[in-house]
Amino acid sequence: MVIHANTPVRIGVLLPMTGDVELKEPLEWAREDINRQGGIGGRQVELVYRDTSAGNTTQLAQELLDDNSIRVVIGPPTSDDVYTLAPEFISRQKLLVSPLATSGDIIRAFGKKGYFWRTTQGDVAQVRTIVSLLQKKGVKRVALLAENTTYGDTFYDWTGFFATEYGLNLTFIRHFGPGDRTLVAGVADALATNPDYLIAACGPAGAVTIKQAIDRSGKPVPLFLADAAATPVLVSTLGAAAEGLEGTSPTADPSSGFAAAYQEKFGHAPADYAAPVYDALLLAIYTTARQDSAIFESPADSIRHVVYGNGTPRGWDGTGSIGAVRELRGGGSPAVSGASGPLDYDTEYGVDPLVTYYSHWTVENGSYKTNEILGSAKAGTSVTKGGPVALSRASEHLMTVPAAGSGRYVPVKNRTGFFAVIVGPSKGWQNYRHQSDALAVYTLLRGNGVPDDHIILMLYDDVPYALENPIRGDIHNIPGGINLRPGAGVDYSGSQVSPATLRQVLLGNRTKITPDVLESDNGTDVFVYIASHGSPGSIDFSPHGGAFSADDFTVVTDTMAREGKYRQIVFFVDSCFGESVAMNATARGLLYVTGAAAGEPSLGAVYDMNIKQWLSDEFTMSVLSSIRADPDITFRELYTATYEKVIGSHVRMLNTEHFGSIDMPVREFLKP
Repeated sequence: MVIHANTPVRIGVLLPMTGDVELKEPLEWAREDINRQGGIGGRQVELVYRDTSAGNTTQLAQELLDDNSIRVVIGPPTSDDVYTLAPEFISRQKLLVSPLATSGDIIRAFGKKGYFWRTTQGDVAQVRTIVSLLQKKGVKRVALLAENTTYGDTFYDWTGFFATEYGLNLTFIRHFGPGDRTLVAGVADALATNPDYLIAACGPAGAVTIKQAIDRSGKPVPLFLADAAATPVLVSTLGAAAEGLEGTSPTADPSSGFAAAYQEKFGHAPADYAAPVYDALLLAIYTTARQDSAIFESPADSIRHVVYGNGTPRGWDGTGSIGAVRELRGGGSPAVSGASGPLDYDTEYGVDPLVTYYSHWTVENGSYKTNEILGSAKAGTSVTKGGPVALSRASEHLMTVPAAGSGRYVPVKNRTGFFAVIVGPSKGWQNYRHQSDALAVYTLLRGNGVPDDHIILMLYDDVPYALENPIRGDIHNIPGGINLRPGAGVDYSGSQVSPATLRQVLLGNRTKITPDVLESDNGTDVFVYIASHGSPGSIDFSPHGGAFSADDFTVVTDTMAREGKYRQIVFFVDSCFGESVAMNATARGLLYVTGAAAGEPSLGAVYDMNIKQWLSDEFTMSVLSSIRADPDITFRELYTATYEKVIGSHVRMLNTEHFGSIDMPVREFLKP
């Protein structure tokens, strides 16, 4: 195909063009600079705008997808939009480059695919920056309110993790829906825990409600806001009450000179997102230039060539950018930098730049004032090219467990049997991973020789035939994996899967409602696995199904120990705040392992784009992969392996001092 010099380079823009934040100025500036110097091989850059503030984002995206002259689209504006649109862009082999969608889970869902990139790190970096900043201010206690959106989820998922890493106490954490009328009560509940700071991850409307509720309470707790709230409407709505508000927002690399140049050109300072927006167009232009010299290369490979270049350094301004264009068209590999920092990306996953700069601002005299600019690396990020985040895994963070052979509990009887209870109580398509994980653990036990009549499987069991399931009757744990549902003997399903049923099953109380219970004695080893949502101090069952509380756990396990219902019992619990359920457990012969510390949520893992669903939880995936990789792995080794693998929460092993030996092989315990 011959491309004529008068054929423009058309680049789609799928962003809000009206509203509080000016996005068109930096785009037009970058376009003008390139075109003024000859464009891309003589072809002028043309921006095809689709204003998401004036139309349906999915419909507007379809117009750009159907336009064969457009290979790269800048956008979409939100992380929820990414989950909707990215699979189709990947299928069509068109690039999305977003400066605004910052959910931490995006890299887990679309990393390594090559067709989604962004010019701002995921909000994991912003959470880390906020927590690090507060720690340096001497803060000891923080509370969090996060809107229940894909954006807010990253703050909900990671604040507890980094609070643990930096030695802060997360006193309170709660989701709230946009426009949620219970938000004021949530503020009161948060303030009742006496935090030094209240962090809020939400838009300006939620931030206004939270600030007004704090002011009415009379408790002078400072409010720290994440970037979504930092708009002019926040200040104009609050008026004088906005004075002193703090927050962070992505901004330009202070060493790039972008802010000064922007001020000179437009007569005002750039919005915090101006630099990432400018850089998104640079990446689109550079990728197009690379494709001119490698016409049979996929757009995914072309953008990889751009962001992994290590040749001549090229800056963001007109001279630097046109130099990069010419070098790329000539087959070169310049080391490109943007207004927001080096355009240097993670080599394993792609998606995220290695460094993002954040403005730490306060509101003074009705305006946002930048106090300092923090590079994500300065907040302890030290992100490397080996993965999406390089987190602290220093030995001092590992929990102390008894040295080999030092367990004080000795079973009174030799092992005479084994039973397992597996629980996946969450209802609905959105909880696919909980039911899938339960079935994956069931399959592991069956493969280890445990007969079905020695496994009590409690599974809500509505996912295989859910209306949203495109593969009727199927539920799998890895993309393209086998259907785990056939052959699984479900003992309790639907509303039968309740905390009351679990209590009766564990205690061995057979009734008409609970005909299948543990038939165990002091010679029986028992394994219990639960995958579900969790709240501080409880494991949640299906909506309106109640909760299995920390008190329930202690009472049930103490009763089982007293009545000789087990020889040894091991719990693996994959839920948010999992540690909080067993912190008061002291039953002898009990071991409790969970994927999340008391103050932090846990995360999903393994995203299947074909069905648009998370297939597994991070902790369970790590447990299963570790056992498969090393059939002789011990409980001690499994703890260490999963602690190192699980990202976003801290694996915990409790009650080791009352257990026998954690140096026994896991598979030896999980056998008939």
